[in-house]
Amino acid sequence: MAITLAVFLFCLIYTAAIAAQDRTRSSQDSEAARAEINRLGFGKRIDVKLQNGSKARGRVTAFADHHFVLTDNAGKALKFAYADVARITKQSEKLRIFEKPFAAIMVTAAFVGTFVVLTMEYFR
Repeated sequence: MAITLAVFLFCLIYTAAIAAQDRTRSSQDSEAARAEINRLGFGKRIDVKLQNGSKARGRVTAFADHHFVLTDNAGKALKFAYADVARITKQSEKLRIFEKPFAAIMVTAAFVGTFVVLTMEYFR
């Protein structure tokens, strides 16, 4: 009986320590998220992972003391509290022409056509 009671008390104390640590971490994570949004600035494309595991991506369109607004590609504005954020990463900038397959095919065809014409002229 004493061993069971000792294990129970250990688990109770351990759980309380983890809960206290999570509260402190959320305050630090909140400050880190705010600093990262301020560092990246307005209009930057970011990926956001929230504490509950969900993810969002879009462009920073507003930020305030306790929250920021992210606008996704569909134009939907999403408001996130800094305390809810687990991780923020900046999206890599890419050429927007390659987002649409038709435009990429047209650009590739133009380059290949130009290369063929120049090669034919060179060997003439």
